[in-house]
Amino acid sequence: MQTFIQDVLAALSERNINYTEITFVLPGKRAGVFLKNELKQQLSGETVVLPEILSIEDFITELSELKKIDYTQLLFEFYTIYKRTTPKENLESFYEFSKWAGMLLQDFNEIDKQQLDANDIFDYITDAKRIEKLLSPHSTTEFIDTQVKFFERLKVYYKELNKHLLNKQLGYQGQLYREAVRNKQHYINSAPNLVVFAGFNALNKSEEDIIRALLDHQLAEIYWDIDSFFYKKEHNVSRFIKEYAKKWSYYKSNPLSFVQNHFSNKKHIKIIGTPKTVLQAKCAGELLEHTISHKNNYADTALILLDESLIEPVLYSLPESLDKINITMGYPLAYVPLAALYENLFLLYKTKSNKAFYYKYVTAVLNNNFVRKIYSNPNAVDSLIEKILKYNFNYLTIKKLEELIDDADLFEKTAFLFRVPEDDISSLINICLRLTEYIKDSDINSIEKEYLYRFYTVLKQLNTLQQDYGYIEDYGSLYQLYRDILRNETINFKGEPLSGLQIMGMLETRLLDFKNVIITNANEGILPTGKTNQSFIPFDIKREKNLPTYIEKDAIFAYHFFRLIQRAENVYILYNTQPNDYGSGEQSRFVTQLELYKPNEVIKQIVSTPTATEQITLQEINKDRTLRESLKNLANMGLSPTTLTNYILNPIVFYKQKILKINEREELEETVDSSTLGNIVHQSLEELYSPFIDKFLRVQNIEDMISTADEVVEKWFDEEYKNGNIATGENLLIFNVAKQFVKNFLRSEKNSIKDNNSIKILALEREMQTVIHIKDLPFPIILKGTADRIDQINGVTRIIDYKTGKVQQKDVKIKDNNALITDYKEQSKAFQVLFYAYLYVQLESINLENTPFETGIISFKNLQSGFLKLNNSLLDKVTLSIFETQLEQLLSEIFSPAIAFIEKESPF
Repeated sequence: MQTFIQDVLAALSERNINYTEITFVLPGKRAGVFLKNELKQQLSGETVVLPEILSIEDFITELSELKKIDYTQLLFEFYTIYKRTTPKENLESFYEFSKWAGMLLQDFNEIDKQQLDANDIFDYITDAKRIEKLLSPHSTTEFIDTQVKFFERLKVYYKELNKHLLNKQLGYQGQLYREAVRNKQHYINSAPNLVVFAGFNALNKSEEDIIRALLDHQLAEIYWDIDSFFYKKEHNVSRFIKEYAKKWSYYKSNPLSFVQNHFSNKKHIKIIGTPKTVLQAKCAGELLEHTISHKNNYADTALILLDESLIEPVLYSLPESLDKINITMGYPLAYVPLAALYENLFLLYKTKSNKAFYYKYVTAVLNNNFVRKIYSNPNAVDSLIEKILKYNFNYLTIKKLEELIDDADLFEKTAFLFRVPEDDISSLINICLRLTEYIKDSDINSIEKEYLYRFYTVLKQLNTLQQDYGYIEDYGSLYQLYRDILRNETINFKGEPLSGLQIMGMLETRLLDFKNVIITNANEGILPTGKTNQSFIPFDIKREKNLPTYIEKDAIFAYHFFRLIQRAENVYILYNTQPNDYGSGEQSRFVTQLELYKPNEVIKQIVSTPTATEQITLQEINKDRTLRESLKNLANMGLSPTTLTNYILNPIVFYKQKILKINEREELEETVDSSTLGNIVHQSLEELYSPFIDKFLRVQNIEDMISTADEVVEKWFDEEYKNGNIATGENLLIFNVAKQFVKNFLRSEKNSIKDNNSIKILALEREMQTVIHIKDLPFPIILKGTADRIDQINGVTRIIDYKTGKVQQKDVKIKDNNALITDYKEQSKAFQVLFYAYLYVQLESINLENTPFETGIISFKNLQSGFLKLNNSLLDKVTLSIFETQLEQLLSEIFSPAIAFIEKESPF
């Protein structure tokens, strides 16, 4: 396969041009490595000085005679100008400024690269805003006025920033381009080497002006890489090159080099759809191991990642036989595990409230894998976290943290993390640097040390910028800036630059050709990126002023995609079939076009993970001697209705909780959960009604309770929710709900008394216990339960169970006697109220034939339905007798040695 680089060198060689008198200018640095290698091979045996090889960015920087400023420093310099030129009443903090400044700087870049008049552009936008104001007389004009004033200042920002940077001999990328154009004549007059431009496609106006000037003065040559298949069509691939060929005066007397014919050659093309992005990495590894030739250790193979986050899974999926690899795309720092540590440290202070730290960030920092390595006893941090969860500390003060840390080494190595003075940005960064030193001295591997060093440099840069400028005023600004830096910073991989498999992004493929090509993430929305317009300049103004839009970007991606394929022999294109939040799992339009261009050479395949229907085997546990002994102990301790309904739900859940003592891991309640809310309401009502046990309630009693209800509920909230915060957010809403539950119930009681109902409180939170003997069991079984309230209304005794959830009358209706001990979903509430009735009747020796008796539920979310009594009627002797029979059957099943615990499928 003859590569484009070889074609260029062959063309120059035919004309006997001395390479030492040439400066090669290429789209990127990566291609320069391959060009230099090709030159070495062609000049082997000769002693020569290799020509100068520059990327277009380096060439422009050289012409501009300025030093390029990095993005983060540029942001700070821009803020200096912003503060100097913005009225005080309109000034924003650095945090707010940084949210939009990057987008405006990108607009400055585009304006300069296209050699446009910035005043003209920004006046145009301002006029458009003024017209918008005139056409919207009824809308809020204050916001539009603010926008107009902001856009009026944009040209001032542009002018002053340019002047400010030029005084420092610095420049952002677009500024370098504009200065390079200004200096082009000086460069021409200096009689430079012949400049050979190779592999370009879409040029900005600055590049076009410079290249055309050099061509017209016969100081340059340019070699395009376009295939005749596209050049003969009206196609995005050839759009820019055809435009230059048509309008450049150079081509009136010179041919266009090169228009070649490679795309039409026969190729093996396979398009593979996979569910999930990670599966593409696995497929790429499989292709490398089993499909693509191992010859020359994959030296003629490129793996193109259109989504950089796929690097890590790809590296884990490569064949073990692969011993040489080169990764030309950097690994974003934001994806490195260490990034989360410093992010959580900044969030720790950003979310600080009333001198207390949010527990999630406290535990995230202390329990970070890198931080754990610095402890001599890592279990100490586990103990600390358990205490935080146990005592429900949503927020922790420094004093409370120091009280909870009982390990000297843990205290020494972490207490300093929480001692940053208020809004002292430099101190927080220095604390991060100190933590970095601790981690460096711990047991970390070489890769982790490389990660650590890169973050150390980021932190040092932040520290320097803060010392030089002092613009980071709060922790929110620091956090935002940290995230911005991480988005732009990468870790570069070391590898074999000219041998082995090449892993790269699409832009790194410019000028390069490979026999075998694997492209991942070839989805619409990624290839091309789609209609994104992160700009202050509206689309229609961009179109009128010839600023690049998504339309031009689509054409650029089309060129890169098809150029990469044109010389390849084997092409494998992977895309994700899984729909995501942004749309369907659709292959790129370029892939669809490829199918149309090569209908007889394309094979399509959809890969799916095997979804074998796994037969669910329900767990079964036989009752051995140990288990039988545990059950006997449980019988002696007593069974509650909740324990029994858990068994009805699933015997294995019962087994794990009551025999193995396995309970769910305790977690901190950030928001009050339903059980805590239930406890608060129960405790509040018990306290309010306690003075009236064995008394008839009067209206005044209820009014007195209503007047103190808020205070009582708050007291029990503090008790039950321990250190939780109920001052704001969802917890405040739940707190108010609890107060409403209690007061609404009291009002319903008051109305009931006003309606001449006689209510007497007999007991509150009554603990009841009885013993039952089951035939064929050699030991008795204790049954126990706590009734929330027992009262009499108009002479009818009632057992009441409070529920803070919604319960309806149908939930306490016995639909089938046998279902009482088998159907948890439909009959668990009926079982529960019958159980309480059974205990009370046994204890008080009540004769249901001559004593009116009811058992049921009061639902605080359904108070309008009143007391929901079992079967909506009085409890009779027959019903209770049937329940007793069912209860004995259930207990016999639980304790019988011959009946195993068999898992049930969830009814929900």
